[in-house]
Amino acid sequence: MQCPLSSCCCMSPKIICSVLGGVGFVLGVLSAFAPERSISFYQWIMKNFNWSVTPIDLPREIRNTRWLGLVLTVLSVAIFAVLVRRF
Repeated sequence: MQCPLSSCCCMSPKIICSVLGGVGFVLGVLSAFAPERSISFYQWIMKNFNWSVTPIDLPREIRNTRWLGLVLTVLSVAIFAVLVRRF
């Protein structure tokens, strides 16, 4: 049985995965090449929820953010590669 929402062009799995992969790629590149900006973006989001977030060890936080940004970028490219081969 086909999902009734999949008949809409914006709800197809290919488009949903492409959007998630694109957002992941942008956030991964931002985190990998500008980790301070990525951390401040996260702090801004949490401030909107009335939470104060500060890193305990800033150099370590920057190093981990850069590393995880690279991992997220690679995973996003892998999503696109699977999409191209599958669809």
